Amino acid sequence: MSLGALSPEAHETLAIAMNRLGGKSNSGEGGEDPTRFKPLDDVADDGISPSRPYLRGLQNGDSCSSAIKQVASGRFGVTPEYLMNAQSIEIKVAQGAKPGEGGQLPGKKVSPYIAMLRRSKPGVTLISPPPHHDIYSIEDLAQLIFDLHQINPGLRCR
Repeated sequence: MSLGALSPEAHETLAIAMNRLGGKSNSGEGGEDPTRFKPLDDVADDGISPSRPYLRGLQNGDSCSSAIKQVASGRFGVTPEYLMNAQSIEIKVAQGAKPGEGGQLPGKKVSPYIAMLRRSKPGVTLISPPPHHDIYSIEDLAQLIFDLHQINPGLRCR
């Protein structure tokens, strides 16, 4: 699930837990806060980090970064930094939306934090941008995978 469907606290807690277990959490569509890419190194003996004061039970070395970064046909929030911090990419296709309506986030749901993640402005309705608005053919999928590998050549796409 993307951040927004889950609170930032829940999203980060799941990522930390999965990283500790050796599992892989998924960023969901819409990007991930770049501050999550750096492992925590400021955790006090009480398990609290000044950079993540809303989380408890932390340890130095914990990572809030989701191992799997989701790319939903070129959605907002997909940056080179986001792709470089992925262990693997999940390409979300066949969402069932009609052309021009897929990936729309109403402006009332675009808070300042969501706008920062998706590189937009608060209150602005977001609609998926070209060139990867949606995947309509195997050639579109091949082009998206090629484009992703230009940023991170060793990336596993699934």
